[in-house]
Amino acid sequence: MTTNRFRLRTVALGFAVSLGFAAPVRADAPAPADSAASFPRPPGERARMAERPVGQYARYAPGKGLTIATADRHFSLTTNLGLEFLYTYTDRWPTPAGQPRGTNSFEVRRARLFLSGNAISEHLRYYTQLQFAPRDLGLGDGQIRQSPVFMAWVALDRLRDLVPQVGFFFIPYSRQRVQPVFKLQFPDFSFASAEFGLERDIGVDLGSRDLGGLGKLRYHVGAYMGDGTDFARANDTGFTYVGRLEAMPLGDFDDYVDSDHMRRRRPAVSIGAGYAFSDRDHRNRAIAGTAPTDGGTTSAHNATVDVMFKVAGVSILADGWFRHGRRRYGDATIVADDGTEAAAPRERARNGAGWTAQAGWLLPRIALEVAARYSAVRSIGSRTSLDDADEIGPGLSYYFAEHAAKLQLDYGHGWVQPASGPTMRSDRMRLQLTVGF
Repeated sequence: MTTNRFRLRTVALGFAVSLGFAAPVRADAPAPADSAASFPRPPGERARMAERPVGQYARYAPGKGLTIATADRHFSLTTNLGLEFLYTYTDRWPTPAGQPRGTNSFEVRRARLFLSGNAISEHLRYYTQLQFAPRDLGLGDGQIRQSPVFMAWVALDRLRDLVPQVGFFFIPYSRQRVQPVFKLQFPDFSFASAEFGLERDIGVDLGSRDLGGLGKLRYHVGAYMGDGTDFARANDTGFTYVGRLEAMPLGDFDDYVDSDHMRRRRPAVSIGAGYAFSDRDHRNRAIAGTAPTDGGTTSAHNATVDVMFKVAGVSILADGWFRHGRRRYGDATIVADDGTEAAAPRERARNGAGWTAQAGWLLPRIALEVAARYSAVRSIGSRTSLDDADEIGPGLSYYFAEHAAKLQLDYGHGWVQPASGPTMRSDRMRLQLTVGF
């Protein structure tokens, strides 16, 4: 264990030192003067991220892609490709039976193609995100278990305060799960978000990104099939109902992007709260997780609050989660070794609470960010199948072109306390390269 921890710390230190010397020594081309509303950014960053014209009807922006539009603006198409390559080393103890203590993997974590724009009218918008990475497709034993359609929706924004959206997308319930995964401060979401955040589902949403035209309020209300990625099959009428409200008292800003790349002089804050009721869910984590062992359903109340704060290259994200559900047990059976059939064990609801505290600081005039995160999950009551769990650790990111091209390293120490048995601990190091075209 000591040797493995030493290796993790050595790699992390080496990465930090290398990033410290990664700034270009050559003189950058002259960049536009910094806005009075922001502190000076790294030399050349504004020029690298600037939008570039491509002929008469097209333009390109790093991380946003290539946009082609007609002269009357009744049709546009933006294409973008995102790639992430992830190396992971994990050390666990006590070691699971029959498994090595230290494991590592190197994978194409994400390969996504984005197609978006408007059609027929400026107000009829569409969005499609396709996935091709083996893990995203659920590739195993030569079979694909997930659709390549990661998200697909259309929306009509003719009325500012009442925008209908229909399709398959992340339910607008919480901040972390809706944030673009390619624009995260860490290689992935927090532990609490993975447990309590609602997944993608097909349904209808009504909302506004600027309620009342004040630039300070947003809302969403919606109903969804409640089957997540299994939406293609017929099921019962147990839906998921969601409502969310957000307030930005100091004005609208890029609150769904981790890190303060603008290095703004004036602080910006966004506060959100969401509620969801999942009726007769066939999985154990509200549109996520696995089917209960007994094959029944769970109806659960879900609630969350979150805040995003940015100023001077500093960004702070905090959220809290709550879930309380009631099980309707099924009649699934299992077959014993002797061939006899018996009722499957009844699985309790995963009732509990969780939270995340995350902060990052982009160092002055250089594209290096230091960050830290603590996330926890706690069971509530005695009739729950949820285990207490914690994760804490630092992270480093070097941004070659903001979130469009970055190299990230993080270390996390986690521990899980089962209802019975010893505490399970782990050390994990991840190194991830992200490139968006």
